[in-house]
Amino acid sequence: MDLRQLRSFTILAEELHFGRAANKLFIVQPALSKQIQELEKELKVSLFTRNKRKVSLTPAGLYLWQEAKHLLAQVEEIRNHLPMIERGEQGEIRLGYVGSCIHTFLPEILVELNQRYPAVQTYLSEMTTASQLEALQKGMLDVAFVRNPPFDARWDTRLMYRETFALVLPADHPVEATNFPGLSAFAAEKFILTTRQDGAAYHNQQLSICQDAGFYPHIVHETVHGHTVLQLIEKKLGISLLPTSFCRVTTTAVKFIELKDIPQRAEITALWERENPNPVLRGFLEVLVREGEKCRG
Repeated sequence: MDLRQLRSFTILAEELHFGRAANKLFIVQPALSKQIQELEKELKVSLFTRNKRKVSLTPAGLYLWQEAKHLLAQVEEIRNHLPMIERGEQGEIRLGYVGSCIHTFLPEILVELNQRYPAVQTYLSEMTTASQLEALQKGMLDVAFVRNPPFDARWDTRLMYRETFALVLPADHPVEATNFPGLSAFAAEKFILTTRQDGAAYHNQQLSICQDAGFYPHIVHETVHGHTVLQLIEKKLGISLLPTSFCRVTTTAVKFIELKDIPQRAEITALWERENPNPVLRGFLEVLVREGEKCRG
């Protein structure tokens, strides 16, 4: 049983007349009769009752007609979707991101992607930089949004977001932005920083901010998530250096003093496998490049 036979059968089942059905199929009536006979022989059932006055469906024929209509509609749907998949207009893309992406640039990218490619499904995973790099290497992610990635010749990269760092203090700390004495005045404070295991380059960048101020920080806690850092600061367990954008989303009792005059900037970079065969990636990268131009500052 093939699709040609099923199409011929469904047309005949609708017309219940061999001559009209043959005309619809642009074949001669004997050819249609032969197709139906071959189909009945293969299925070992009678699909039609025939006499000189009319053609009608048998119970087996009625069942096959109902099922064949659904099957042929599904085949047509598949036929319509395949070119869209090949062009990258339908499919899925798997994105990893560090937490701050979701309150900076990533929502705008997703909105634009949905407007341009509504049939594309995105799968989002908030992950540490180290976890994303591992997932990217294993082919579990199409694009990773990370901080300070190492060089790898297999990956293409694009800087997506660049912002200042801020010194984050408990809300009732006496120092304000208006009387900020400089970072060197905080040399004796306890610091909460990201873990080296999550990303050595980002960890070293935080250390370099302190070292440029003339001291090495006394680190009492390390964690991989910025929101955890904020909770610990609220409890007066230490202070920290975080990307300034965290001030937009936190409800914790902390204060941010933006460090505009230091050279270090918090950056988020997009990475993807250069040889990734996913056709959806092409369209996503077009959106990423355009939105990235708006976000970098």
